[in-house]
Amino acid sequence: MQLLRFGQYSPYRLSSYITAGRVLLAIAVVAGTALRFYQLDLLSMSVDEGFTWAAAAQSVKRLLQLQPMLDSGKLAVYDLLLHYWIEIFGDSLRSMRAFSAAIDTLSILLIFALVRELYLADAEGALKTGELAGGFAALLFATNVAIVQTARTARMYPLTIAAELAEIFFFVRAQRRGCISDNILTAVFLALAIAANFTAAFILVSQVFWLAYVLTARSKGWPGAALRVTGPALSLIGGLALLLPWRRAARSLLQEGIRNRDFGWIIYRPPIHWSYEVLRASAGNEWLFRLLIVLTAFGIWRHRSKAPLPTMFMAAAIVGPFAAVTVAGLMNVPMMAERYVLIAVIAFLGLAAIGAASFESKLGQIIVFVLIVWSAQAVKPWADDWRQAIAIACAASSGNAEIGVVPGYAVTAVRYHLPPERRSRTVGLNSQCGDPQILIVSTSSNIPPPFMSALKVCYPRLLGRAPGVEVRSR
Repeated sequence: MQLLRFGQYSPYRLSSYITAGRVLLAIAVVAGTALRFYQLDLLSMSVDEGFTWAAAAQSVKRLLQLQPMLDSGKLAVYDLLLHYWIEIFGDSLRSMRAFSAAIDTLSILLIFALVRELYLADAEGALKTGELAGGFAALLFATNVAIVQTARTARMYPLTIAAELAEIFFFVRAQRRGCISDNILTAVFLALAIAANFTAAFILVSQVFWLAYVLTARSKGWPGAALRVTGPALSLIGGLALLLPWRRAARSLLQEGIRNRDFGWIIYRPPIHWSYEVLRASAGNEWLFRLLIVLTAFGIWRHRSKAPLPTMFMAAAIVGPFAAVTVAGLMNVPMMAERYVLIAVIAFLGLAAIGAASFESKLGQIIVFVLIVWSAQAVKPWADDWRQAIAIACAASSGNAEIGVVPGYAVTAVRYHLPPERRSRTVGLNSQCGDPQILIVSTSSNIPPPFMSALKVCYPRLLGRAPGVEVRSR
């Protein structure tokens, strides 16, 4: 028997922890796959998906021209990958969303590997709870309502999350092992994550915090003093260096016009209050959020003096993105959108998973597992059903009738559901009625009341309603 900080464990009991963690991982993969792929075409295309489709469905040359105009704040990495996916599997909603779902299913394995790797920084802690904590993290990730919603959407966020998790995994691994390959892969995945979405740069804040702690730990004799700093720090610099050829795209976000278009819709809110609301909303329901808070507190308390590095690292991973968003707000660039800080939500789930794995009794672990599964929340559909609205519009108009869309930026989502021959006769309306005979208007959007009143005067006849949408005519 081997004496560990958490107590004495025989090889048999050690193997039972590893087996339990991998059983949880298997359950997470099965459940996560089902949640991500079930009825992917049930909902109509969202407005944001419309931007992605409008670029990815073009030729590569046209895609590279359109993408910065349709969807700036990122390079065309995801759009290019989706373009080639469409060439093979088609551009049906099921096909395009399956691409995101497949990437996010891979992330279930990545979060397991990441949490397990964190425990390897403290070998004694790893022997007891590393794989079990990884299994709980995989389960929470696989069933989290915010992450599942993102995974079922044809957008770049699943790719960003996967690249971020891979970058963090190799960053932690590089600190522990010091291998050149780990440092190189850290740089590569950092560049990929930021290229997929510039907000992935928020993880740099967390990792700078962490490296500063490790440097301090060396002089104070704190836990983690043996972790490497130079190689991982250089890998972060190297990841940014890989993006230098595309620095113009990043600089363009500082231009006032583009900044207002991309972030002008975001309402500034008190940072601390907003951060709390993001974590609470990500759980899907109040009961599960309270459970996660309790598990987080228990994990921090349980590890306060024994194997504290995993909880400390996860705490830094939560604080970093929220701190970055706060600084951006102070610089008059509000970025308080939940999808921009999903990596902080994932770190919160990882911290709760550490707490779940901290129960020494099998009964406690089983109870936590049951509570997590019981508290899982179904994904809620978004407000606007463009597909049903188009069915109403097409049934009530001739094939050559022009269709107007309000708000104007939703026009690509509407065009997707229209027959190809009618797409060119669909226009977005932003400030005036225009000439179209038919109007499809989102009642869930923040349309200025004077503009809405003018639309009702121009289009007095109500042809029908769909969830979040009205169809009107002259």
